Amino acid sequence: MAKNLIIQFQGWCLIRVPTDPDPPDEPRGISGYSFAFGDEPDLDRLLYLQKPTHFKLRSYSPDISVKVYNAFSQDGAKQESIGALLGARINLLDGPMLENRNWILSLPGQEPIDPFNLEIIGDGISLRRKAPIDPQHPDKPIWEIDQELIRIHGARGLEYEPETIGEAIGIWDSWAVAVERNAKLQADLTRVKTTDGSDAEIAILEGRIRQLTIGINNRNDRRVAARPFVERFGFPMEGEAFIKGDQQKLLHGVLASDDKSPWVINFWIGGWDPDLLCAFMRGSLNIPYQP
Repeated sequence: MAKNLIIQFQGWCLIRVPTDPDPPDEPRGISGYSFAFGDEPDLDRLLYLQKPTHFKLRSYSPDISVKVYNAFSQDGAKQESIGALLGARINLLDGPMLENRNWILSLPGQEPIDPFNLEIIGDGISLRRKAPIDPQHPDKPIWEIDQELIRIHGARGLEYEPETIGEAIGIWDSWAVAVERNAKLQADLTRVKTTDGSDAEIAILEGRIRQLTIGINNRNDRRVAARPFVERFGFPMEGEAFIKGDQQKLLHGVLASDDKSPWVINFWIGGWDPDLLCAFMRGSLNIPYQP
């Protein structure tokens, strides 16, 4: 029976992405339902699994941090907890983006994340591995990669899963969230205007209120209706692997890391909040130990 390391992770991530029908390089948002307001930086399409340090999150944003909540070795029916990885930070390096490009590279809800270079930083141990879409040509630009390989690394489509979202983040009524958020922002706007707030603060609040109001007035609008949907991903990680730390002591064995021993990752992204430009991620990583 093969022995494997199972790493389970979850948390909120930030995705400041323009939305259809805006082109993927639209910096501020025009005709979609995601925007940059006031003095906020341009939309960059990057997937942040940890809070960025170069700009301020919008008010009422959750903690942006994807972390390990469970890690154990699995050897037949025997499980052993791996304490060095509990609470470890999960990150994607080198500018990961959801690559749909307005139906050019994939259908909506089936886009891959490129590049996918995973990093896990625990207590005295760190793991890294790349998952190039084309393992034989890891540096090939995505627009030159075979469509079948893109499909394998892409999401499996947008699935309506209110139970999944409700259980994960405790939100069962997306419209009620929009109503509550709008009331808070209206109060904030009144306070800012009466205390000589900056023009940028006012522009951000007014823009967010305007977009939330559209969703409140039409429950089928994506500003409200997007939250219960998830995108599910699952693929082998076959690129370069780097492991730093005392594996025998901290991981209770040595992990396989050669190109014939892929790590396998499965996760979903959902609960998309168009006002806060964030979504929830939950998944697991399966790594074989060396025989």
